[in-house]
Amino acid sequence: MQKLKKTLLALCLVAVCLTFWTAAATAEENGDQVELQIVSVNDFHGALIENGKNPGAAKLAAYLKALRAKNPDGTLLLSGGDMFQGSVESNLLYGKPVVEFMNEVAFDAMAFGNHEFDWGIERLEQRIAQANFPYLGANILLKDSAKAAPFAKDYQMLERKGVHIAVIGLATPQTAYMTNPKAVGAYQFADPVERAKALLPQLKAKGADLVVVVSHLGSYQDKESRLISDDAARLAAGVPSLNAIVSGHTHQTIFGKVGEVPIVQAYYFGRAVGEIDLTYDKKSRQVTASVAKVSALNPAELTADPAVAAIVAKAEAEVAPIKQVVLGETLRELHHERSEQNVSLLGQWSSDVLREAAKADIAFQNGGGIRTSIPAGLIKMGNLYEIMPFDNTLFTVDLTGEQVMQVLQYGIHNSKIGMLQYAGLKVQYDASLPPGERIVAVTTLDGQALDKKRGYRVATNDFMALGGDGYSMFKEGKNLKDSNIPLRDILVEKIKALKVIDFSGDDRLIEIRSEAVGRLPAAA
Repeated sequence: MQKLKKTLLALCLVAVCLTFWTAAATAEENGDQVELQIVSVNDFHGALIENGKNPGAAKLAAYLKALRAKNPDGTLLLSGGDMFQGSVESNLLYGKPVVEFMNEVAFDAMAFGNHEFDWGIERLEQRIAQANFPYLGANILLKDSAKAAPFAKDYQMLERKGVHIAVIGLATPQTAYMTNPKAVGAYQFADPVERAKALLPQLKAKGADLVVVVSHLGSYQDKESRLISDDAARLAAGVPSLNAIVSGHTHQTIFGKVGEVPIVQAYYFGRAVGEIDLTYDKKSRQVTASVAKVSALNPAELTADPAVAAIVAKAEAEVAPIKQVVLGETLRELHHERSEQNVSLLGQWSSDVLREAAKADIAFQNGGGIRTSIPAGLIKMGNLYEIMPFDNTLFTVDLTGEQVMQVLQYGIHNSKIGMLQYAGLKVQYDASLPPGERIVAVTTLDGQALDKKRGYRVATNDFMALGGDGYSMFKEGKNLKDSNIPLRDILVEKIKALKVIDFSGDDRLIEIRSEAVGRLPAAA
């Protein structure tokens, strides 16, 4: 009897398994359950060449092609923006080889990053015309009329395995102040949540089964709780009916959910790839399962894609004559790190060069305008394009001491926009004090205290002069003038004249070290 019970139980289990298998097989056969994957990269920043942890475009392309091959009819390949600016090969060719790489890999859509505007709208429109994929920015509107910007599409309708997918593109609202006003001054970057909400009824009326957002909205993730925060998280919380969000801008590795909305961000420089896997049931018209993940790439384990390798080689050959020109030499590293809340040696030195060129009393630069360090040794033209990829020009303006103090109070230890770089002043500040109250003492190079009523001639760049990064103080000054001379050119001529940069015996330009009390004495 016991044996019979065991036999019947076994038969029941087999029947249940067969029923489940049959139902699954029937669903798969009838196409009710559809497996989709959203593959994404963001903040590539022109990293075409394999270098250290950067796999380069050719190896990244091979990885993306292989990933799509696993589900060729169910894959979307999206970019979260900031694809072009950052490397000599891309900067000198204004992003053209990056678009060639993206065309070869067959990206489906791209969001506008804030750096897509760095070279102006005309250059951006050239890249848009070159691309075989749409650039999406539903919240980029004309400032005077709130109509859509003519170069940006709100969304793209795609179809995968019979499922209609609407892809909305959203730019970060920070573009309005993080990008040169000369490029974006005519546009407004509307609230992403409100724009997405406004589009949903229209997309559903067009038959969209799924709505995905590809964006340059920032996000962060707590390592312990895994909670996701910042703009992408606010979008998910504000529009919970979205099916997936691709994030960018903050150069993080993000994978998880806010509510039921999966979010990914795949680090930067092509070092990782994001993937959101969705299971969609056609009968119920619902997503029944979703998984977000990010895969870090190891260049040593990848093989280069031949077609993209040829694109990169061509770009290298085009820029090599300019990139390899030797300008001079530095006996020590000219260090700069955008994320550091400190005045850097490169920031001080380059600011001092601009101050002298403008015959100014003081010079200011935004920390994000200097992108990297110059290693010790020979300085080549390529180094200058790496540290200053933007074609910013030298501006002069007359500010009162009170206005100079406003610049310092705003820019010193400002983690949101990066540390203000300066020359011509000695500044003491206390980072533990609230914003706007951190300055302890300011003197000029001759040891005189900053006179709030006196006028000072100030050198800066066009980005800051026109209010970039929120530096509205410059527009309130007098005699605001654009020299139309690129900062990069001024530095090139200075290095050529010096031949060797040697700081020995120069007590005005020293590295800054934090004191234990948090008070940082800064040098000119």
